[in-house]
Amino acid sequence: MKRPRVSPCVFIFFAVFALICNGQITDVAPPTGNANFQKKEFTAKDGGKLSYWLMTPAAVEPGKKYPLVLALHGRGGNTDAAGTLGSDELRTKYPCFVMAPAVSRAETWAVPAAAGSRGKPMLPVALEALEKLKTDLPIDANRVYVTGQSMGGYGTFGALAASPQTFAAAMPICGGWDAADAAKMKDVPIWVFHGDADATVPIERSRTMVEAIKKAGGSPKFTEYPGVGHNSWLKAYAASETWDWLFAQTKAK
Repeated sequence: MKRPRVSPCVFIFFAVFALICNGQITDVAPPTGNANFQKKEFTAKDGGKLSYWLMTPAAVEPGKKYPLVLALHGRGGNTDAAGTLGSDELRTKYPCFVMAPAVSRAETWAVPAAAGSRGKPMLPVALEALEKLKTDLPIDANRVYVTGQSMGGYGTFGALAASPQTFAAAMPICGGWDAADAAKMKDVPIWVFHGDADATVPIERSRTMVEAIKKAGGSPKFTEYPGVGHNSWLKAYAASETWDWLFAQTKAK
């Protein structure tokens, strides 16, 4: 019996699908589908490439500089921080730039040395892209912040370990890191969030970091949400006091 002919388009579809599943293609939608974000591409000095979404203040006044928030997504590609700041209400209340980089499933932001390889670390490229934005845009270097959820929570701690002098404050959510790096980040204002019912990233990982930073001489804030699982970022980013605290921090102090 003659086999039915298969269109070449079918083979192309499955080839592309396989590449996506293997993390070789990245096409992340803008945060919560927000039209206030524009997709950008960055090439690092070593040739590494990074896609990111950028939101600018609704109105940029001549001669004025604005804060920048680096928002790191989780393994699923979500970044509620960027989506929240991109809402009409918060975009008006907190005029700022928001940089939301995107990585594939084969990549990660940063991994503690003791954890071994968990994918290609892309945080160095993201930090290099951030430095270029500080040169190209009216960004207040004293008010650069970093936050992230889950994998992005790890990336937030990782950013502080790699470049604490860059950030005026940080908000890692349901993440963790190597306590040996606590002394590197002790001088940066930090507010840590975690749900005590988190079955994906145990709350002990945040507790360990908070205690290590305190022992190193820092004064981190820590909010534990009773009965909340791995989606603790929903409560953290929905609270107005979260953003009030963040945007009040400045290295000029």
